Amino acid sequence: MFSEASSSSDNSANSGVGLVPSFIVPEFIESVETLEYMGWGEEKAADIWARWEIVKQIESNEAEFEHHFLEYALSAIPYHKPGDRQEDWEAEMLNWGVGAELPTSTNNTTSSNNAASSNNAASSNNAASSNNTTSTNTTSSNNAASSTSSTVPGTLALYKAIAKDRISKDPAGKISIDSLLSGTPSDFRGAGGSTLYFTPTLEVAEHYRGYIRRRFNGAAPLILQLLVTNSFIEALPPFILRFGDVWKEIVFTSRRGLLLRGDLKRIRRLPLIIAPIARSHNRTISSLDDHHQISSVRHVLYVKDSEAIQYVFQGEDMVDRLEECGEVRIVSQSSTLAS
Repeated sequence: MFSEASSSSDNSANSGVGLVPSFIVPEFIESVETLEYMGWGEEKAADIWARWEIVKQIESNEAEFEHHFLEYALSAIPYHKPGDRQEDWEAEMLNWGVGAELPTSTNNTTSSNNAASSNNAASSNNAASSNNTTSTNTTSSNNAASSTSSTVPGTLALYKAIAKDRISKDPAGKISIDSLLSGTPSDFRGAGGSTLYFTPTLEVAEHYRGYIRRRFNGAAPLILQLLVTNSFIEALPPFILRFGDVWKEIVFTSRRGLLLRGDLKRIRRLPLIIAPIARSHNRTISSLDDHHQISSVRHVLYVKDSEAIQYVFQGEDMVDRLEECGEVRIVSQSSTLAS
């Protein structure tokens, strides 16, 4: 993801400025590497990138492109002024999440280095502009491809454990998807809304079936299977959210019964999220000081040593589409009655 651009040793000698022999420019301007190149630390760059992917996915879905990547990256800088002392600025910049080397390099910068940096920035800008053209063309191609009808063959099976008395059927005897909506708080919804949780793994559904039986004293939990075509899923398209700071903040906020704020509230507009399942009780997560205390080992569900994944369908429109395009049925008695 990085490409090297060498600086001239002759120029360095003539200017009397101690330039490094080479500097690294990200291959693609829209990348997590660019965020690190701008000065953000590795952890903060990953966080900004994860949030940017949410914004980009929603704008692509809705064909409304309001945000530019570099402007979004700079918007992570807080709008308040620290004290006038250099050490105040250094401490504040570290709190923002910039790389540890940036405040140091800023402190050691001289006017000569500023002139040299301007020359390097101009070279970098030219490279970035060239790469930006490639990135823009790629994005346009991807958007055009996603707007066409999907023809991916095959069917996807998703599973859900649920108490039998929660299921309702229409006059024709078909299971109503609307009756399968999850209550709140849950992993991705603090209050209100229409959210459906399924898993692509039968073993995970069996795990929850056992949980329902234990918690509700002999209730008759069933495992349901939702069948949808792969082309239906691809055409949504799904947003994949991996374990990280954004996942932690969403789960921490939602499980406490609160609504998402700021950039994260946009995630409610995504029709389908694919993400790890949180395993701890709401009270356990609520007792944490902040989302940074959430860990993969303690708060992510693993079944048979594999990270458990959930498909999170959101919105009334999504429920209607599943009613129309999906098929729900009870998994065979041999599976549901297994201990």
